[in-house]
Amino acid sequence: MSEPLTLDPSQLPDISNLVLEDDTPLDSFINEKQQRLLTTVLYSGGETGITVPFIAAANVGLFSSVRQPGIAPDVFLSVNITGAEDWWEKQVRSYLFWEFGKPPEIAIEIVSPTPGNELGSKLIDYARMRIPYYVVYDPLRELKGSTLRVFELQNQSYVPKSDAWFPEVGLGLTLWQGEFENVGGTWLRWCYASGAPIPTGDELAAQKDAQLSQKDAQLLEEQARTKQAFIQAIELGLRLKFPDEGLLLLEEIAGISDVGVLRAIASYMPAANNLDEIRQIYQP
Repeated sequence: MSEPLTLDPSQLPDISNLVLEDDTPLDSFINEKQQRLLTTVLYSGGETGITVPFIAAANVGLFSSVRQPGIAPDVFLSVNITGAEDWWEKQVRSYLFWEFGKPPEIAIEIVSPTPGNELGSKLIDYARMRIPYYVVYDPLRELKGSTLRVFELQNQSYVPKSDAWFPEVGLGLTLWQGEFENVGGTWLRWCYASGAPIPTGDELAAQKDAQLSQKDAQLLEEQARTKQAFIQAIELGLRLKFPDEGLLLLEEIAGISDVGVLRAIASYMPAANNLDEIRQIYQP
């Protein structure tokens, strides 16, 4: 993980004539969902493993120099940075390396039916920007090779990486088969070292609901066991003290659902002189 650099304001380049935004992205619904899956999941409140400030963004321009045009990866992740106080300021509306102090750690390109030279000029450009990792996700196999390609910067160029784990970030990428926002398929997702995907906000909510449902079921089961124990204690007391009439009263008591009332009946049973005294506990 690279440490941010701090420049004196007098050293900052003039960006008044630099085109930072051109509003040109033209993506499919699937690409838009994939980009959002890779960005919003890191802000969903779940445990990610990232312990420092970070930015995960889609289609935001990266500028390493005022002399070179910017590139807008489908997704990028930059960690160990200090976010801007006012995102409306021009110098931080895009990712200017000299403003944020460092390049992002990871740039991701998602290949569409119209390939964008992901393994050509972009491979060279991201290496020139000194971005440590470059990922090409090709869900439709437009590039006639692996669905997922990962490159690591060595010296001044990228070399293929055999896995999709990024130790400097503490995250990995994995291909996951499932449903995201009611669309099933294979998705690229951030994952833990174990390979398990980092849960989305909806998945976290579903997990919480499942845990609550399990607790509710356990509570109901425990209440049923407690009720049965009190009924058995009451039955024993009725058989001992009122053998002839007691079983008729037991039918009434068995219909009581309030465990607190059953507890009171069981507690009073040794002192009861007749059945009416017991009835007064639940029929005051």
